[in-house]
Order: sequence, then structure tokens, then C-alpha cells
Amino acid sequence: MEINEIISQLKDKLGDSVNVEQITEKLGGFDHSNMSFTEIVAKLKDGNILGDLDGDGKVESNIDEIKGKASQMFGGIFGK
Repeated sequence: MEINEIISQLKDKLGDSVNVEQITEKLGGFDHSNMSFTEIVAKLKDGNILGDLDGDGKVESNIDEIKGKASQMFGGIFGK
């Protein structure tokens, strides 16, 4: 996965609140071409770049954070 594709997917899921500069800096130092999107999100969360994506104040898994944000955006069709 290329950085531009990662940023595009993050913007699709999270809106324009993503910090492109920080993401580019964090992902620029290693080979992420064979990583899944979930692994990349985990890497960004570990670097405190993404944090609490859905804003509920809970510490959750990456998938739950993304599902929570998607639920906010699409009206709960993702089961959260």
C-alpha cells in the first residue's frame, strides 16, 4: 500500500481531520507495502497519530475505533 492510498483511505473513513504530515513522517521510514490497512492503522495509533478515532473516550481495538467512527458517519449500519 502506498502512502497516498493510505492517506486517501484514512480521509474517506475519518474525514479531513487526519494529519497528512504526521502520517507521511511516521510511514516514511519503513516498508509498509505488504501491510494490511488494519496493521497500518495500528502503527499510526501506536505513534499517537490517530488516537481515539470515534471520540467515545474508551480505549478500544483499532477495528472498534474504525467501526465506531464509521457508525457515526453512516448511521449505525456497522453495529456499534
